[in-house]
Amino acid sequence: MYQFNWWILLGPDGILLIKGGQVTLLLAVSAWLIAITFGVVLGVARWSEARIFKHICWLHVEITRNTPALLQILFWYFSATALLPETAILFLRDHGFEFVAAMFALGLYHSGFVAEIVRSGLNAVPAGQFEAAESLGFSFVQSVRLVLAPQVARIVTPSLTSETVSLIKNTSLALVIGVAEITYQARYIDVYTFRGVEALAAVTAFYLVICLGVASIGQALLRRLSKYVKDAA
Repeated sequence: MYQFNWWILLGPDGILLIKGGQVTLLLAVSAWLIAITFGVVLGVARWSEARIFKHICWLHVEITRNTPALLQILFWYFSATALLPETAILFLRDHGFEFVAAMFALGLYHSGFVAEIVRSGLNAVPAGQFEAAESLGFSFVQSVRLVLAPQVARIVTPSLTSETVSLIKNTSLALVIGVAEITYQARYIDVYTFRGVEALAAVTAFYLVICLGVASIGQALLRRLSKYVKDAA
């Protein structure tokens, strides 16, 4: 029968997991910023009347939503040599090319989902809201900031929270291209010390704490936004 030894988590193996956790969080935050930036732009473009942009954004959204995240990571990792100049490849290889490839791939992948969330949120706000704000003398910027943005933010917060949790979990896929995130470190511990059960249990606890924390923040933000919209009404 397997004999557990939890004390290994207090030694060098525990330090490896801590370093892996730091890489996981950095990868998640970096990819999330890319996903939010591209996702908002793409979502607004699909919602707008610009037909050319709508078609381009539609293509990106359909590609990302109908292909696996793992495939996206492998594609951007192995195709970079064909898409980037040699000087850029050499620079990236000297400064964490695997991390950059995973960050870019996950950011673009989740931007497709964020775009649809943003587009749905914009469609959910009645068009009369904007017209009413303009009739009260609000400028375009004031209408967006005071009327449209709070309502859209309240609508999309639950979906964006779920998408953030999914992105955090998908960072574990980066181990396939050698990113030393926390799952990679757990696999390393299993191979060299045969203590994978303890390491994976620690990794499971790590993801539970982070993902539940993000979900709690999302719920708190939703309550705050709901109160703001209610008071404004």
